[in-house]
Order: sequence, then C-alpha cells, then structure tokens
Amino acid sequence: MKFIDSGSIAVVLAFSVALSAGAQSKSKGRFAPAGSNVVTVTANEYAFDMPTSIPAGLTTFRLVDKGKEPHHLFVMKLEQGKKASDLFAALKAMGPAGGPPPGWMRVVGGPNSPVPGGGEANATLVLEPGEYAAFCVIPTPQGAPHFMMGMIKGFTVTPAAGRAAALPKADLTITLKDYDFVLSRPFTSGRHVIAVTNAASQPHEIVINRFGPGQTNAKFAAWGEKPEGKTVPSHPMGGLTDIPPGKTVVIEGIFPPGRYGFACFTRDKKDGKPHHVHGMMKEFVVK
Repeated sequence: MKFIDSGSIAVVLAFSVALSAGAQSKSKGRFAPAGSNVVTVTANEYAFDMPTSIPAGLTTFRLVDKGKEPHHLFVMKLEQGKKASDLFAALKAMGPAGGPPPGWMRVVGGPNSPVPGGGEANATLVLEPGEYAAFCVIPTPQGAPHFMMGMIKGFTVTPAAGRAAALPKADLTITLKDYDFVLSRPFTSGRHVIAVTNAASQPHEIVINRFGPGQTNAKFAAWGEKPEGKTVPSHPMGGLTDIPPGKTVVIEGIFPPGRYGFACFTRDKKDGKPHHVHGMMKEFVVK
C-alpha cells in the first residue's frame, strides 16, 4: 500500500475496498488478559464508536469492523497539549507528498485491518496518561483517507492508581527488525497469543494475510502500491499498525491451516521506500 512518509507514521494512501472471499477472522471469545481494560472499538463508514476516556495501564483494543470497507486503528499519543483537531490539521497539511511529522506526534500501535462485515482484530499494550487520537487512514474507493471523512477520534487516558498489569504471557514471539520478521518458532494451526517486539531503529507494522490459490506476498505488495480498484489478493488477518522502537504489543488470533504472509509497508526513514522493498516480507505455511 502507498503511504505518506512521515518518519514515525505511515499513512495509507491506497487500499481497495473489494476483499477476497473467505471466512471472516473472528475471535472465539473475547481476548481479555488478566488486569487488562478491554476497550471495544466499533468501526463503520466513517466513524469509530469508542470511549472518550480510558484509564491508564494495560489496555486491550478490540477492533470490530462492522462496515463494508476495511478499517484499522492507528493510535497516536499527542503531546504538548495537542488534540485530535491538531492531528487532523497536521495529517491534512502533509498531503500525498508526505513530510516529517511534528515532534508532538508519537506512534503507539493498534490493531491492523480485519475483514469487514464483523471481522475482529486486537492489540494489547500499556497506555500512559495523556491525550491520544485514534484514526483510520485507509482510503475510500474515491481515494480520500478515511480520517478525511471524519474517521478520527480523540480520547484521554487518565491516571490510574497502582502499577499497570503486565503484558499477557505469549506462546509465540515476532521480533521486528530492519528489515525482517523473526519468529521464535514456526506457527501451528489454532489460537496463538503473540508478543510483537520492535527491536529495530525505526517504527514498523505487521500486516498479516492468509493467501488463497495463486496469491502471494509479492502480488499483495504490488496490489498495495497500485490497487486500481482490483480485489485485494489476500484474506486480512489483522496484525499491528506502527509501533515504535523498543516497544512490545501483544495480539491474539486463530490461525486455520493455510499459507500466510507478513508484510510491512511503513516508509523507510532513510530512503522513503516501503519496508517490503527492503525485504520485509515473509511467507510461511500453517499446518
């Protein structure tokens, strides 16, 4: 997918709304780690239904896409007293050409796109007190990013007493590097709790797809850069939007047998090219 190069934020500029057929990625029972505040975010065209105030600490964002178009949850911490309206103005000012982001914008991480029509994705992380914004940068069929249609919402993370609960124990880890996805062990079919750690020098995302016959990461990447209204050659399985270096976010999902792929489309801070061009793609088989 094309992105606005903003250094620490990758803004999607092209994403087709036509999705390949297949079962939706739904969670069998809500993922609710011990001590975590589960925040359900419902996405539609073009708005998020979510709380405007969340207590600090361990937080599980549960993204439910009830719309007809794909949506994801890009979470940004806003510093220096900035609000969601300031973020909207900054994103609008960057425009298609991109540019360096203001210093008061800090990526946090959130669930990447599940399948529309009821698909779910999740992300568990520790939130610090402060002002935040949630937004979607996937564009409409006409090309306008969803946040330009009003799909951006500010929320406040309030101080909470006591220490935050620890991240849930994972049975598998994925380490993000410049430019690779390193798995602690091979995937197996079934449910997995996955700790994703960014050990790189810059932000990275992870887009998780399941592939049908004839579909590959290379075809998905080519489509992502130039969809032209074509059907996406994959079945979206969530993942994570950009997380900063040194951070760990936990995701949970059910993975049926099949062929899968990881990809990162974040623009490189040095040459501006999407990270998959640098080789940050991986395919594997789940048995």
